[in-house]
Amino acid sequence: MTTSATRPAIDVGPAEAHPGLALLFGILSVPGSTLGWDLPAGGLWIGLPLGIAAIVLGLQARRANTGKLMATVGMVLAALSILQMAIWTTASIFS
Repeated sequence: MTTSATRPAIDVGPAEAHPGLALLFGILSVPGSTLGWDLPAGGLWIGLPLGIAAIVLGLQARRANTGKLMATVGMVLAALSILQMAIWTTASIFS
């Protein structure tokens, strides 16, 4: 038998924050919502998931106080992309 002193430690803490990934997803949500709009179902199936992921990862990074600027920029880009999709969808429905 092995003792607890020789066993490797298990990390049960929260996952590491990724502000760079939030920024990347925020940047990719813009062409995903604009260029992907001509595809079936519009940009909703490309830009919307990327935007939501950018906002979630950005919030995690801001709570962890790592890369606040990158996280904020990614969240703002994602929010603008989602807002643009909502406006465009509403305009498409009523026209």
